[in-house]
Amino acid sequence: MSIGADPREFIERTVVKLEKLSVNHTIPYDEKEKRMRKLIAQISKRVETISETDSNTKAELACWMGKAYGCLPQYTKDAEEYLAKAIKLNPGLIDAWNCLGSEYWKKPDLKAAEDCFRGALEQKKNKVSLRKLSMVVRNFGDKETYGKRLGDSIKLAKDAIAMDVKDGESWYILGNAYMSSFFETFSASDLEGCLKAYEAAERSSTSASKNPDLFFNRANIHNFYERYQEAIDGYSTSIKLDPKLPGKEKIDSINRFVKTISKTIDTKNRIKAKKLQLYAERIPKDCQVKDKTRVELSDMKLGENKSSFFAGIVISPVKKEQSIPVSFLVMDRKTDMCVVSIYGVTPALIDKIKISDVIYINNPALREITLTEFKDRTYRCITIKNPATISVNGNALPPKAFAKPVVRREMLR
Repeated sequence: MSIGADPREFIERTVVKLEKLSVNHTIPYDEKEKRMRKLIAQISKRVETISETDSNTKAELACWMGKAYGCLPQYTKDAEEYLAKAIKLNPGLIDAWNCLGSEYWKKPDLKAAEDCFRGALEQKKNKVSLRKLSMVVRNFGDKETYGKRLGDSIKLAKDAIAMDVKDGESWYILGNAYMSSFFETFSASDLEGCLKAYEAAERSSTSASKNPDLFFNRANIHNFYERYQEAIDGYSTSIKLDPKLPGKEKIDSINRFVKTISKTIDTKNRIKAKKLQLYAERIPKDCQVKDKTRVELSDMKLGENKSSFFAGIVISPVKKEQSIPVSFLVMDRKTDMCVVSIYGVTPALIDKIKISDVIYINNPALREITLTEFKDRTYRCITIKNPATISVNGNALPPKAFAKPVVRREMLR
């Protein structure tokens, strides 16, 4: 743009360039910061050419400078001071409130950040303040209020989405809120909500759809669901967008796990035939469940096997990187083995179910887990989404084993 061009137009365009550059993870950190500081210097020079001295103009100029410095990944005192000045001169500048809140988030001063986002909402309800406040409330407060704050965080993100259902950033923040809630409740409904929110974020046309953290976090969800190929694809995309993310380590971990568990099942855990038979004989031969037909692994089809039940003996717990689902290596009376993965329970269940316990599963849902790159790495897995459908040694799981129930306030209106 020529020197004589409207400085306001130049500043606005350059701030937009800065914002886009700030979310570009493909440029090396040092090079990106160098480019950003060059753009900030250009904005500063143009601000100096504007001679109006009324308070609204001064507030606007301070806001521009604060937003420019605020694009830097680290906290800067310059950003804080410019934005605080803008708000003092014109409290109605929503952008200044939100940018100052973001700067306090980086500082970190979460109480000040919360005050800023609430201050913006007092001026006018807006999606940016709502979603940023969603981030703050789940990260700031007493331990005793954490459960309530998680619910508030989800509600705030949903309120932001209600203002613009196509905004991918708000969907991404909702996904993160559900993810945080999952680690408190271990509820499959939180995982499902998280996955749906991330998928909506990717479908958007905003910068959120190219956010490497989105792909990394969603891959974590696929990992929890034992959809390992989808997880690998997500981790691969995340490190293409941001090579600093630990996606390769995650992929290597999945490959090792699937290789180990498939080999363990193929070799029947290296248990000798005589001992296998002793294990098999511990599984009741003539047990019955009303209106259900007993099936062994060889009788099952992929998917849910309705009107049937399965009985197997626990050979060992399955240790893996994530604690959910709780998984066990289980054998049937024919000495065939599979993994049984249980959702909707707390991680402590892995220490409550012992080797040689007999698990009974109603309507078992069978999956075959495999990886595209390694066709030889495959194993069968019975997935249990509702732990009420199983019993151990003829007894239902104790109440403490179940994940916390989830009740969303917005569903009770």
